[in-house]
Amino acid sequence: MLIIAVIVAGEVAIPSLVGNLIARGMTGATGSSSVSAQVAKRPAFLMFDGRFDSVRIHANDSKVDKITFAELDATLKDVALDMPALITQGKVAFRGVRDVDLTAVITQDELSRFLNQTVKGVKNAKVRIEPDKINVSANFILGQIASIAIALDGKVVGDGHRIKFVTDRFLINNTAVGNIGGSVLTEIPLVDLRKLPFGVKAKKVVMDAGKITITADNRTP
Repeated sequence: MLIIAVIVAGEVAIPSLVGNLIARGMTGATGSSSVSAQVAKRPAFLMFDGRFDSVRIHANDSKVDKITFAELDATLKDVALDMPALITQGKVAFRGVRDVDLTAVITQDELSRFLNQTVKGVKNAKVRIEPDKINVSANFILGQIASIAIALDGKVVGDGHRIKFVTDRFLINNTAVGNIGGSVLTEIPLVDLRKLPFGVKAKKVVMDAGKITITADNRTP
């Protein structure tokens, strides 16, 4: 009976312990405000060899590259981790993953912050995300001499490992004109998914009111 009780207790305690270690490691790796992780393997004591049937991760305010995802959810299957690094250093190092499915959300407030802080010449950007387009209103600084009010209509798309904003229309005073910002404002790189600790490529980008949802995985078509 004692042996059975120990085995049953281990099936509960070990996944919780390992899940907490992974969550702490991913918190450091992503700069997230909050991460939770669930792991699965039977029997549970085999987790200590670093192999898992699945690992599920949920993170809030996770910074990847130069952008922050409001939410990030990842499901990984047939996972191999470096357990000595996880236990002694708190580091999540993937030795192998068969399947990865990822969903991440960018809010319009975060996109505004990103444009203001990372795109040269753009100031006071305000973003409105709608299902069919994204509108950006901002000031654009021309060298040291002038500032003009501009608006961009466009969309966010996935291109392999990269997520970018693509401008469809460039407006000054509500009049469509040529892109005076040149290539700086034609395509604006947002995030390189290779900055994640596991490799994925963008599969789908959906724009909704106030947010963008990115779906990615590691499968080849």
